[in-house]
Amino acid sequence: MPNVTQENIDRFSGYTDLYNASRPVPPEIIVKSILMYLAEAPQTVIDIGSGTGLSTMIWRDIATRVIGIEPNDDMRNAAEASVSAANITFQKGLSNQTGLPDGCADIVTISQAFHWMDIPSTLDEVWRILKPGGVFAVYDCDWPPSVDWVFEQAESALIRKCDAIKPPAMKNDKDAHLRKISEYGKFRFVREVVCHSVEPCTPERMIGIALSQGSVQGALKVDPAIQKDVDAFCDVVKARCAEAFKIVFSYRLRLAVK
Repeated sequence: MPNVTQENIDRFSGYTDLYNASRPVPPEIIVKSILMYLAEAPQTVIDIGSGTGLSTMIWRDIATRVIGIEPNDDMRNAAEASVSAANITFQKGLSNQTGLPDGCADIVTISQAFHWMDIPSTLDEVWRILKPGGVFAVYDCDWPPSVDWVFEQAESALIRKCDAIKPPAMKNDKDAHLRKISEYGKFRFVREVVCHSVEPCTPERMIGIALSQGSVQGALKVDPAIQKDVDAFCDVVKARCAEAFKIVFSYRLRLAVK
């Protein structure tokens, strides 16, 4: 397990600028949906697997204190460089070893990362650091974003090729997240909320969204020949896209109340 954990961590090294420029900031509806299930305004929010801080900074005007937990040094350093708010800090830690005290958090979030984690031990850690009545929220985008069937199909084909070259060390099924949280058996309430956001996009960002996938970056490191498939995908995007267009990010938000 330690080797698997480290391989998943290393998967996200070396492309933080691309990641930060391409990936979506979670929309306001995510925050509003989570707050519906909390009895009062949050004092402390913990964002586990905080990456470059995109999912951490959404809490800066909501909570008194926000802590991002991120094991990857590249990602955490990028977050510290790009997120400037007096109430937000980042620290190194794992999803099952945050180093935080018992019962310190009103809200614990995991954005786009639960599938890379050891789920049983992560749930134990989340339960430990949550206050009674606190809310645990796991959310992911459906991938790829909705925009055009031709290059959605092309991106899915590219990801499959890259996964065959450099398979992930461990990857949980996102469709099982709700069931696994429910089967944990300790949360008093568990449900899923589905929401979406519409965002402006360009061909360059659309390409960046695809290239910010760990599977693509991993494959490029192992087999540079995959670059021809990447280039072919880029050609499809440029042929199908206008200079500016809209894309839809669909989110699946799993909520649990301690």
